[in-house]
Amino acid sequence: MWRRPLLHGVLAVTAALIWFCSGSLAGAQEDQGVSTGPRLPAGVGPGREPVPTRYAGTIRVPQDVDTIQAAVDRAKPGGMVLIAPGIYAESVTVTTPYLTIRGLDRDRTIIDGGFVRANGIQVFAADGVAIENLTSRHNLLDGFSWNGVHGYWGRYLTAYDNGGSGIAAYGSDDGQLDHSYAGGSPDSGFSIEACSPCRAVVTDVVGADNAAGFSGTNAEGVSIVNSEWTNNTSGIVPNTQDAPAGAPERDVLIAGNYIHDNGNPAAPSLALIYPSFGMGVVVAGGVDNLVTGNLIEDQPTYGIAVVPILDRNLWPTAGNEIRDNVVRRSGLADLALAAPSAGGDCFAGNDQSTSEPPAIEALYPCAGVRPFAGGGGSLAPTLEALTRSVDAQDGGFVHGDWRTQGAPPPQPGMPGDAAAAPPTLAIPGESVPQPYRIRPLDAIRSSPGPTVSKELTVLGMPLATSWWSLLIGLYGYVLPFVLYATWVAVALWDLIRQESQPLPFRARWMLVVLVVPFIGPVLYLAFGRSPIPRQLRLILTVGGVVIYVVFVLLGLAFGR
Repeated sequence: MWRRPLLHGVLAVTAALIWFCSGSLAGAQEDQGVSTGPRLPAGVGPGREPVPTRYAGTIRVPQDVDTIQAAVDRAKPGGMVLIAPGIYAESVTVTTPYLTIRGLDRDRTIIDGGFVRANGIQVFAADGVAIENLTSRHNLLDGFSWNGVHGYWGRYLTAYDNGGSGIAAYGSDDGQLDHSYAGGSPDSGFSIEACSPCRAVVTDVVGADNAAGFSGTNAEGVSIVNSEWTNNTSGIVPNTQDAPAGAPERDVLIAGNYIHDNGNPAAPSLALIYPSFGMGVVVAGGVDNLVTGNLIEDQPTYGIAVVPILDRNLWPTAGNEIRDNVVRRSGLADLALAAPSAGGDCFAGNDQSTSEPPAIEALYPCAGVRPFAGGGGSLAPTLEALTRSVDAQDGGFVHGDWRTQGAPPPQPGMPGDAAAAPPTLAIPGESVPQPYRIRPLDAIRSSPGPTVSKELTVLGMPLATSWWSLLIGLYGYVLPFVLYATWVAVALWDLIRQESQPLPFRARWMLVVLVVPFIGPVLYLAFGRSPIPRQLRLILTVGGVVIYVVFVLLGLAFGR
C-alpha cells in the first residue's frame, strides 16, 4: 500500500495543485486524433516469439524494394532491413520480431514525417527488434518507439523535431537505448514508461532542446547513465501518474550524467512539463530512486529536486537517495526536498552550496538519526512549481515550437561497415540490456564558464518582480506554520486554565493536541468543550485556512 504523508491537511491542499494534473502521453496522442496501434498477426505478442536460431536474409532499400515499410513486411525474424541514404517520406510499423532495421549513414538516412504522419518507426508487440544508424524527424508523435515488447535496442539514432517524444519505449522491458541523440520534442527526448520492472538502460546519449530530456512515467528499474542533458526545459524527470500502468515510479538509477544549462525558454514544452522548468533532476512522486555521481551545473531553479505530484491521487516521494553528486550554480537551490513527502528521502555526500530546506543533509541524512523520519520538506519548491503550473494552464507560458528547432550537428555513426555487419538481435536478458560501468565524476568534462547566477530568496522564496507579490508569496508560505503554532498554543493554554474540568479529561486532550499533527488542536477547538466563544474559534480555525487559501491564490495571480 502507498504510504500517505502525515501532514495531509493544508499541506496536501497546497501540494494538490502541483503539476502533472494532465494525462499521460497516450491522452495527448488521442487528442491529436492519431491511431497508435495496428492489428497484429496471430501469435504475435511480447514473450511469445521464439528467438531465431540463425540469421535470415537482408532486404535492401531501395535496391530490392522501394519503401522501408515494404521491406519490413517482407523480412523474416532474424533478418535485416538495410536502408541506403535518402529521405523516406513514410511512417513504418513493425510487427515482425527479431528484426534489425539499419541505415547505411546515420545523418543521411532520414525518415521524414512531413509534419503529417504520426510516427517514424513504431514497433508493436514484436520482441527483439533493433533499430540503428538512422534519423527520424518531423513526425506528429514519436521518432522511434517500441510498444509492448520484450527486448528492444535503439542505438546510433537521431530523432529531432517530433511532436511527442524522440525515442521511446512504452510498456516494454529488457531494452537499451545508447549512442543516440534526441532534440526538439515537446514531451521528452527519451522516454521509458509503464513498465514494472523495465530492466532498461539508457547510456551514452544526448538529450537537448526538449521539454524533458528524459521522462520515466511509472518506470521501475531503469538505469540512466553516462549521458548529457542540456538546454531542455528540465533534465531528467522520473515521475508518477495514475493513467499509465505501474504507479508509482520507483527504483531508477541516475548516475554518471552531465546535466547542465536546462531551463531553456526556447525549448518546446507541453504544459505538464513546464512546472519543472530549470530543474536538472526532478524526482516527481517517485519512490526508492538513487541519484548519485552526477555533475549538475547552471540550473535556473533547482539542481536536484524531490517533489510530490498530483494526478487523480496525490503521490508524495519516499525513500529516494541523493548522494555524492556535484551540484553548482543553481538559481534557487542546488538540492531541494518539497513538502509534503512521505519519509525516507535522504541526502548525503553531495558537493553543493545551497539547499531548500537549509542544512538538508543534516535534516535528512542517509544514515544515523533522522530528525524528520516521517517526511517533511519545504513548501518553497512546491509553491515554485505550483506557480508555473497555474501559468501554464492557458498555454501562454514561454516555450518554443517543436517544428522549428532545427537539425543537430552531425552525429557519429555506428562503428565499422554498416553494410557488412551482421544483424543486431535484441535478445532479452542476453544481449539487452548490456552491462555498463558508471563513469567517475572526475571523468565528466564540464563546459566552460557559469551561465546562472544565484537568485536572491527570502525563506526559500525567490524575490519577485514586486514587493507586493513577494509579500503575498511569503505570507502564503509562512501562514500555515503560524496557524499551526497558534492553534497548539491556544489549545494547550485553554486546557491548562480549565480547572473546572477533570485532570484526566484535560490530559487526554493535551495528548491529542500534541500527538495528532495539524488536526489535533482543531479537533480540540471543535469538540473539546472549550470556553472560548464559538465565533472566535471559527475565525481562528476555518477563517485562518480560508485566508491562507486566498493568499496562495493571490500569490499565483501576482507571482512571476
